[in-house]
Amino acid sequence: MNSKKIFIFGCIPARLLLVLLIYKINQKYLPYFSIFLFAIGISFIYLYITNSRLNAPEAGGKTWWKNLRPVHGILYLLAAILSMMKNRLAALILLIDVIFGTGAFLIHSLS
Repeated sequence: MNSKKIFIFGCIPARLLLVLLIYKINQKYLPYFSIFLFAIGISFIYLYITNSRLNAPEAGGKTWWKNLRPVHGILYLLAAILSMMKNRLAALILLIDVIFGTGAFLIHSLS
């Protein structure tokens, strides 16, 4: 499967599933879900700072989104904080991340 199909049929649906989970999950469980979101956000920041995983096989060997990792990381950390506060706006923040990532992918694919 090529990198475009992996993104369209793997990455985007997985991220939309996170949005849906936060929107639908019982509000009392949101703080527990924030642990997962913190882990994702911190991993984005860690990969950016350490210049790790620059040879992503799902992208054909080149991690073109490496400079976008801080944006994804900040959005996930913000969603984690909101989730910890039992605030469903966390779902909107993650939806913004999906839109941002999709836009970046389209711009990259068209260039």
